[in-house]
Amino acid sequence: MKRANLTLMIPITALLLSFAACSSEKTPSNPTPTPDPIAPFTGVLRSTSTSGACTAINWSVTAVTATTATIIYTTTCAGVPVTGNATGTVTGTTMNWTATGTAANTCAYTINGTATPATIATDLNITYTGNVCGTPASGSDTLHR
Repeated sequence: MKRANLTLMIPITALLLSFAACSSEKTPSNPTPTPDPIAPFTGVLRSTSTSGACTAINWSVTAVTATTATIIYTTTCAGVPVTGNATGTVTGTTMNWTATGTAANTCAYTINGTATPATIATDLNITYTGNVCGTPASGSDTLHR
């Protein structure tokens, strides 16, 4: 009779251990968030520069997707007020941007450039080149939040 009890207890013990293993709660893992590539470029930024081809640059950058943005800007380039919209695309840590339109409502402009995060995390370093009303305009600046 002792042998029969032992034979019956082994399967019951195994069954109880399997229930215990199934009922133990596991803490869900927290995945590491993927950085948003466009985030360092979004927001309202402005230049304090009073010299160069383009001065008093003001940008308002809005994310369209994780790697593209719309930029609403105002500036003065080659002495002409320039206002409009640009598009930007992020590759790695650089945003390439392009702007075209009519400056001072009278003449065409095209400006292309790059933006990269500056040493101060809230700032952007930009470089640009283009043509405003037939006058070449190129340079660099730092935009501040």
